[in-house]
Amino acid sequence: MSARLITLIILVIIILIYVLYNTQPVEVKFLFWETQVSKALITLGSFLAGIILGLIVAKIDQLNKERKKRSLQKQ
Repeated sequence: MSARLITLIILVIIILIYVLYNTQPVEVKFLFWETQVSKALITLGSFLAGIILGLIVAKIDQLNKERKKRSLQKQ
């Protein structure tokens, strides 16, 4: 297995342990919306949102680099 996969597996295990130990409900207020959610769901949701945003930013950066590379090759 690659070091990247092992690191990812360890990170996921650490996050799951954290999530399982933090199941207490907390009050969440956002603008006019108010609800109670477990700390586990907030943590997991934040983690997944961070991964998705990171992937989007990386893809945009990759597309910009490819576009610049193509424009340089045409010149």
